Amino acid sequence: MEIKNMRVERGNPLMMGATVVGENVNFAITAKLGSTCEVVLYEKGSNQEALRIPFASAQVIGNVFAMSVSGLDYTKYDYNFSVDGEIITDTYAKAVAGKEKWGEVPENIKGVIVNHEFDWQGDAPLGYPFDETILYRLHVRGFTKHTSSKSRHKGTYLGIIDKIPYLKKLGITMVELMPAYEFNEVKPPIELPTSMRGQFLMERPVLNYWGYTDGYAFAPKASYAYSTAHGGQVEEFKYLVRQLHKNGIEISMEFFFPKDTNPTYILDALHYWVMEYHIDGIHVNCEEAVMKMIQTDNLLCTTKIFTYSFPSNADFYHHYDGNRNLANFNDDFMVTARKFIKGDEDMLNMVSYKIKANPSGVTVVNYVANHNTFTLYDMVSYDRKYNEDNGENNQDGAVYNYSWNCGIEGDTRKRTVMELRKKQIKNALCMVLLSQGVPMIYAGDEMCNSQKGNNNPYCLDNEISWTNWNTTAIAKETLAFTRMLIQFRKAHKVLHMNREPEQMDYKSYGLPDLSYHGSKAWYADFSNFNRHFSVMYCGKYALEGGRPEEPDLMIAYNMFWQPMEFGVPSARGRRQWKIVFSTENPKNVCEKDVDKVFSIAGRSIAVLVAEAPVETKRKASKKVKK
Repeated sequence: MEIKNMRVERGNPLMMGATVVGENVNFAITAKLGSTCEVVLYEKGSNQEALRIPFASAQVIGNVFAMSVSGLDYTKYDYNFSVDGEIITDTYAKAVAGKEKWGEVPENIKGVIVNHEFDWQGDAPLGYPFDETILYRLHVRGFTKHTSSKSRHKGTYLGIIDKIPYLKKLGITMVELMPAYEFNEVKPPIELPTSMRGQFLMERPVLNYWGYTDGYAFAPKASYAYSTAHGGQVEEFKYLVRQLHKNGIEISMEFFFPKDTNPTYILDALHYWVMEYHIDGIHVNCEEAVMKMIQTDNLLCTTKIFTYSFPSNADFYHHYDGNRNLANFNDDFMVTARKFIKGDEDMLNMVSYKIKANPSGVTVVNYVANHNTFTLYDMVSYDRKYNEDNGENNQDGAVYNYSWNCGIEGDTRKRTVMELRKKQIKNALCMVLLSQGVPMIYAGDEMCNSQKGNNNPYCLDNEISWTNWNTTAIAKETLAFTRMLIQFRKAHKVLHMNREPEQMDYKSYGLPDLSYHGSKAWYADFSNFNRHFSVMYCGKYALEGGRPEEPDLMIAYNMFWQPMEFGVPSARGRRQWKIVFSTENPKNVCEKDVDKVFSIAGRSIAVLVAEAPVETKRKASKKVKK
């Protein structure tokens, strides 16, 4: 192929990388002014250069070199750039060739020229509000790689599609993917100097399984795709998004940008994924100035944005005119909940605040386990970490895990210990799913997935880091309990309002929207030695958008190791309080009327609903019949 068969003109410098525009391909790269730059083309499947197209001086604006090429059959070629003789893989590449095999050191990486045509079938981001969101966080490869997943497409985007029926039944409304763009999971070995006879030793390659490393932020990860022919990872990822949306599930993407990454590159990448892939959320941690750019960006103002901590200045959020799309995603809730669940003293003030926290400017994400912590099951099974498999002499990972092994370290068959662990897991799930804010479940925690005490398997690609789709008795019971909790949360809007409760009767309904109680009704004793309290929600405050009036709720928390009594406040309209489920009950459900005082077992949580008296229900039904 010769240049004379093509027409090369000045390109669009705002379209970085390689972009198909009608019959043309726009190439653009940044380089120092005065550099010699070329587009290098390779025939598909070959590392031999087929052609070089130099940038002319008329195609340079500032530090951006841009050309538009017509007459190029781009389906036959991959590309790189040459800058002053050095071959450079395009960081804006929309797909990458040469990294199709997971965990291998690539020798030749090239950009793929992608035609973005895809039948979206009218798809668009779903736009659920935060108060209706149930978040499920997963690693694309690890989610279905385990043999127990029974997925037909293990470790791929299609593997997630295989599990959509499971996610729907569980009640998930949004999945968040850990980095799923083309990150460099293995870097080439580095020669390290040694005094041994003047020789050199090669540092062993270390796998970055999680994806928190450099890479190509515009390209879906090829090794996560079932088929990569002709850039198939692009179409496969779009298919994943479309299928999730069809089933009422949003998708969020996590991004990691190394320190000092150009802010323009970061914003360009986020724009691209939102516009090109229809994703509903982004999770990114950047410097404050960059985060402010992201938060105030007009294209992202309806996209859910998760980060470690947004500024607390309420004036900052006026830009969004009441559209809340920002969320703090950090370990604050987890640490508080774990300490409370294992029985630490002086926790009630903090726990009572975390339960209701749901600020108007920025919401919070609540969880008790994440990728870099003990799993939920390990939280109740290990007192110390076991990270020896990571190859760092157990020096990596968090030292303090706020965990308790319930009496025996690690695996055991002792019934009393396993019953206590099961109850503690349920307590933790209740803390997450019965609190205001956005609940997040880390994949596998709902079925007792274990990493054998490893709290930092960042470099492991094996059964320790993969999600184990357990079918043990405890896993089945925990999964059923999680499903029930999610359904209960969805059925009671008062548990997930779009604003933080004020602890006042500001609408004159006869009860505050939220109130705290203890051994005596209306008196919550938050002394440092106490480990029990209850919270009551007035269901009438959930009246909005034509919703029917809800019953009042009361949630009693007892993390003392002995049974404790709770005072019961009077419910509205002669309603009768009834315990509808408790973590103490092995079948998850109990129907028990309570009067002015009731008791629950140690280390247990009970949920009460104030239902209308029987005669009131009969009168209401007669009116309906008439």
